[in-house]
Amino acid sequence: MKKTMLLLSAALTAVLFAGCASVQVTERADLNGQRITSSGAAVAHINAQNWGFYFLKWPLVTGSVEHPGMTSWFDEDSVNVPKTVALVTAKAKELGATKTEDLQSDRGSVMIPFPFPFLFYMQSTNVSGNAVR
Repeated sequence: MKKTMLLLSAALTAVLFAGCASVQVTERADLNGQRITSSGAAVAHINAQNWGFYFLKWPLVTGSVEHPGMTSWFDEDSVNVPKTVALVTAKAKELGATKTEDLQSDRGSVMIPFPFPFLFYMQSTNVSGNAVR
């Protein structure tokens, strides 16, 4: 009984802190003088990630694209490529870029077998691009 309660509380804790949208920026100074674009002046390389937990198709806990670093509960289906691209392009605009080039995206989904198989899954997206002036 103690072992079951421990596993259940660990799973609940993981869900409470799950779901996150984040944006990371590699500034031009950290590019070692390399050109990352064929035209224009590079501002930065930007990577955005978002992930969350779903019950069937409904979001339980996801990363908030409106407030990166915060979670959204039960209401925001934000773990998709268009919303994550919006994070990258918003950050590029904030940095003074006029365009974002070489966008690459990846999305994935993993079923969570505990406690009920095929009902819960984790979804993730990853988008990166070069901010250019």
